[in-house]
Amino acid sequence: MVWSRTVTVSLQSEALILRNRPYGESDLIVTFLAEEAGKLTGIAKGAKNSRRRFANCLGTFTRVRVHYKIRRDASLVFMESCDLLQPATDLSDPARLAYGSYLIELVDLLTEEAHPVPGVFRLLGEAIERLRHGPATGPFLRAFELHLLCDAGYEPQFLTCARCHHDIAPTEQAYVEAMHPGIICAACLQPAESIVAVDGRTLAFVDSLKTLPLAETQNLRPNGDVARQAARILGALLAPHLRRPLRSLKMIAALAP
Repeated sequence: MVWSRTVTVSLQSEALILRNRPYGESDLIVTFLAEEAGKLTGIAKGAKNSRRRFANCLGTFTRVRVHYKIRRDASLVFMESCDLLQPATDLSDPARLAYGSYLIELVDLLTEEAHPVPGVFRLLGEAIERLRHGPATGPFLRAFELHLLCDAGYEPQFLTCARCHHDIAPTEQAYVEAMHPGIICAACLQPAESIVAVDGRTLAFVDSLKTLPLAETQNLRPNGDVARQAARILGALLAPHLRRPLRSLKMIAALAP
């Protein structure tokens, strides 16, 4: 952004609300993902009592058009008002709430403040919309995790060894190295390395998710071994980029019978 002589710049953007917390008696601190500006945190003055400027607009998952001001030396943007575009009510049942919280939390932890990520904005918006109309299956979540890694600049390679660049066949055993995530073949495995073992067919399945639209992944039904291995692979690849454990995993675990 090029600053003019004015101290404050007024902007507006479509945005997805990631989280909020109370501040004082009537204000809220709100973190949102703006379409072009990326993740921003702002103060919404009087939002707790607002019936016009922020009515039903600041809950997690809500899609809004936010009107805000940026000051050059301020750490928070000043949120003037929001126009409601899509409420969060469709995600209120326990399963959708848990999985939606997982999507939101991943995006929050993998994005930096005021760093434009239009691809991540589109991905999260599509994922929330798909969650409104369909199930949060394992392949859907794995595809979201993978697309998010790619959009954040951490695209993993699944079909070649990260060390010797040998092609990994569907019948071959391979490994995910936990400290420096990447796929390595059996020949490159070093003693005492912290690893996750996977087979080649799981790697081929996960690699195919890179190019599949999220809508198509909701209908995939891999067998149990592939699904479990895929979850372990993506978990290992995500872990180095997360500043803390994911709280939403407890919500998902609570859904298990």
